[in-house]
Amino acid sequence: MNLRKQKDIQLIKGLVAIIFIVFLLILSIFAFNLKIFQNELERTIYIAVVSQNGKRIKNIVDSTFSTFRELEREAKKRLKEKIKEDVLESFVIVKSIYRNCKKQNHSNERIKKLIKEALKNHNSLNDQIYIFIDSIKGSIVLSPLLPTTEGKNIWNENDEKEISVFKKFLTVVLYSPKNQGTVWTSERIYFVKLFKPYNWIVGGTSSQNLKEYIKECFKKHIKEHSSFNLFVVDLNDNKEDTVLSTNFLPRLKQVDKGELRKGIFFNDKDRIYYVRLFPQWNLVVGSYVKKIDITKEIISLKEELLRKIKKGVLFAILVLLIILTISMVVILFLLKKLNFSLEEVLKKNRLLQRAQRILIIKVYKDELTKLSNRRKLEEDIKKIDSSKKVYFALINIRNFKELNELFGLTKGDEILSLFAKNLRKIVKKESKETSIYRIRGDRFGVLTCSQSQSDELFIGFIKNLIKSLEEEIFEIEGLKFKLDVTAGISTNKDNLIIEAEIAEQEAKKRNIDLYVFDKELQKIYQDLHKNIIVASKLKEAIRNDRIVPFFQPIVNLKTGEVEKYEVLMRVFDEEGKLLSPNEFLPIAKRTGIYLKLSKRLIDKALEIAKKRNIEISVNISSEDLASTEMKSWLLEKVKNSGIAANICFEIVETEAFNSLEILKEFYSKIKELDAELSIDDFGSGYSNFEYISTIKPDYIKIDGSLIKKLPDSREVEILTKHIVLFCKELNIKTIAEFVSSEEILRKVEELGIDYGQGFYLGKPIQLD
Repeated sequence: MNLRKQKDIQLIKGLVAIIFIVFLLILSIFAFNLKIFQNELERTIYIAVVSQNGKRIKNIVDSTFSTFRELEREAKKRLKEKIKEDVLESFVIVKSIYRNCKKQNHSNERIKKLIKEALKNHNSLNDQIYIFIDSIKGSIVLSPLLPTTEGKNIWNENDEKEISVFKKFLTVVLYSPKNQGTVWTSERIYFVKLFKPYNWIVGGTSSQNLKEYIKECFKKHIKEHSSFNLFVVDLNDNKEDTVLSTNFLPRLKQVDKGELRKGIFFNDKDRIYYVRLFPQWNLVVGSYVKKIDITKEIISLKEELLRKIKKGVLFAILVLLIILTISMVVILFLLKKLNFSLEEVLKKNRLLQRAQRILIIKVYKDELTKLSNRRKLEEDIKKIDSSKKVYFALINIRNFKELNELFGLTKGDEILSLFAKNLRKIVKKESKETSIYRIRGDRFGVLTCSQSQSDELFIGFIKNLIKSLEEEIFEIEGLKFKLDVTAGISTNKDNLIIEAEIAEQEAKKRNIDLYVFDKELQKIYQDLHKNIIVASKLKEAIRNDRIVPFFQPIVNLKTGEVEKYEVLMRVFDEEGKLLSPNEFLPIAKRTGIYLKLSKRLIDKALEIAKKRNIEISVNISSEDLASTEMKSWLLEKVKNSGIAANICFEIVETEAFNSLEILKEFYSKIKELDAELSIDDFGSGYSNFEYISTIKPDYIKIDGSLIKKLPDSREVEILTKHIVLFCKELNIKTIAEFVSSEEILRKVEELGIDYGQGFYLGKPIQLD
């Protein structure tokens, strides 16, 4: 006994020595790595502080950017109303002078002179708005800002965008209600009104151009928010801002404007800037943080963290010493109690196994209804003996959505729980070999596996089950009601749940209690399966960049030369085979993949068109027009392409007329960028000539179903001739599709159609 005690003491001494050596080793390693840790901490703090300040100034600029857009709209609105107000006041003065002078029989020359003098004086009352008078014949009658131009004729004068502002005045005063209205240009806002006695255009505008006016509004906002270090810089202004560094503006002008529009960080020796370009006015909005402030923040944060770390280290060492002391005291006790500890481990192991069993039960049980869940159903289906016949019914509460909305989620759960209880009671009463599951939401499953069960018996069983469930009366908050139940049945083990869901949906569609999956629904399943496969191929093609533009030539029938190309989408699968557009386009539009396909196609087509300097015609759909994001993307692409004049957008006639107002707005914007519009498949849909005269597209594509009948149908020839004559009257070019033979080509040329497209003139090809 004494020998054993001595061995225990020696063992304890050895353990104590080992623990003490380990403690000293840990302290040595910690001391060695402390300096490295401090350097790493400093680097981490620096990155975090710089990142945080960068995000802060970026958020400030992005928020200000949005505010500036609202300020711009409000400023334009205010200026427009002020100009209108001043012009109408001036018009009252003109009318008053005219009437009074006419009563006194003054000559027209005398009256005109008095009006001009009065308006000059009126102008001086407000140094921001000035009033002018032009004759509808084009001569300047009154120009307070530029008196030397009075008497000059401006009929043929245009601004830098080759637009005649005077002709816009003329259109407004001659054709607008009340012979008055607002005229917008890129530089100014005008309000004009017709003074009929002298055929004068009385108008007004700001002495400042729009940009300067907007810029002042922006600077006023920045002054009110000076604590954010905001600033605005005009890229067209060569003056340096003393608040910023002296070389800031030259460096800013060297940055690509595309990057500036998105927003970039900018560094100099004292500050970090974040700037964004407000493109319409070429103004840069920015904010900055001083590097000295960042340094102070880093030093403060580092000192605070090191102070906390040192306290933590001291506390850890103290705890470690305490643990070592306690360890040395309890080691002997632990050795003596080793057998007891082993027993405890075995006991805990048994408890763990029990917990695992409980967890497995929870995995396969629905918490609300206590029924087996879908995962259990899938496991049970896998275990079914192949010799047994399988029957599965998906039970659904048809009116549960309305009940859930009426009583709320808590009461809805109560209804589901009661329904599950009734379902279990009725099924177990009728069949001992039937299992019940909660699939999801208000959908429940009934599964029967039997060698003796027949289709008629199971269908009858489910019909009786539905009847019994619908006879049960529920009462919630004093309101009594019954449930409306429907079911779908499947007997195919391989697709049991999916086919039952399709059958249940068909029962709802037909407004019947029960439907069994059959050959008629097999087509729906196959279509769903096919759609999933095609959608998967499309996503894979997008990921691996297998969207390829093909180009079909459009030939000028007068010169015989290829003048432009229509861009057609082609998609290759992973084996290099082409997918049929008729197959994948409808699925792409239904699954939301279409916009990604369209963007990738247009990206590539514009790149090739720019490289080869060719004109292209790109198809757009009603989905493209309906998407605000897609329209903005298209307009930005055209604007930045550098070849806007080489781009024509095509839209199918039926889709164009279904979205007429959206199309008109889109067409107006692409025309501003110098792009063109074509109506495709004209003659196949509405063929509404009134809409065409409203939109006045650049091209009309006559549908191929008409073109290919030209050699054999006099009626089609007459219809096509009328379309061509109508388009010529409106100065719209015509394109014939499906020119597949020389005979069709001759007919098309006889009718005076401008362009031809088809396999006879050229098949779609790839261009590098």
